[in-house]
Amino acid sequence: MTFTRYISLLFLATVLVQSAFAQLPATDLFMVHFSNVDTQFSLKKVSYLSAFNPLGYNNQPKFIGLNELYLSSDTYSLGKSEVIKLDLFSETLERMTMSKESDFSPSPLPNGDGLSTVRIEQDGVTQTLWAYNDQSFTTGARLFENISTIGYYNWLSDVYIAMFLLPDPFTLYIGNINTGISKPILENIGRCLKQDDNGKLLFTHVINEELRYIKSYDLESDKTEVICQALVGSEDFEIINNGALIMANNSKLYYFDPAISSSWTEVLDLSEFGISDISRLAYRGGRLVLVSNKQ
Repeated sequence: MTFTRYISLLFLATVLVQSAFAQLPATDLFMVHFSNVDTQFSLKKVSYLSAFNPLGYNNQPKFIGLNELYLSSDTYSLGKSEVIKLDLFSETLERMTMSKESDFSPSPLPNGDGLSTVRIEQDGVTQTLWAYNDQSFTTGARLFENISTIGYYNWLSDVYIAMFLLPDPFTLYIGNINTGISKPILENIGRCLKQDDNGKLLFTHVINEELRYIKSYDLESDKTEVICQALVGSEDFEIINNGALIMANNSKLYYFDPAISSSWTEVLDLSEFGISDISRLAYRGGRLVLVSNKQ
């Protein structure tokens, strides 16, 4: 990868100038270190992760292993999202994509040999799914040539992928990358798609503005089940240890364990750290990376 660029988080004057003119919404990244026994949460530390791009767009975190994250960011490109990799241990960035279009929603490929993204094509309307291998992050290959309205997705296996397709009513599709065939599962879903330790897809089913459910979908049985009612006004959730769920509302985090909980319980208030309007969440090993939308 001849274009790949590594930078220390301590030397970023040029990047800061670029970010000041970004057209994408400004967002911050934080990492919350905690331990818990059921609803008893102990906050250990809160780290600010987006000092490399404090005025810019830093979003859609996705863990790769314990100490690396994929992010959608405009760190390198004015008003255009690219994929970067943040090494939490060495505190360095690596530029992963460099296309003429914007790349969002990065995820490692299930086989570990590259990454996938949602690309917004140059017409600003067409949204397609792309895969990049480890040897060519500059070009990539389009998946599902017949689908041009992909909003979000989550890999379920090497072959199957869950997709949030536009337009409204937003619809959950399951696609097979070998055959290129996809089938609809359910309409009126939210953007958050996660996979639990049992291989089931978790997603939100939107009934109306005040009511949505977190549901599971089993690929083998082709059945959906209700897990719980989601927090009112919240869209994103994350699966943490033992299948428990985390959601956020403004600066507060809430916990729900499907095995024992009857309702959501507030467990942490992060307002003292300047965190507000929390959206995306990513968890790995006692650390929760979250996106805080600037007010």
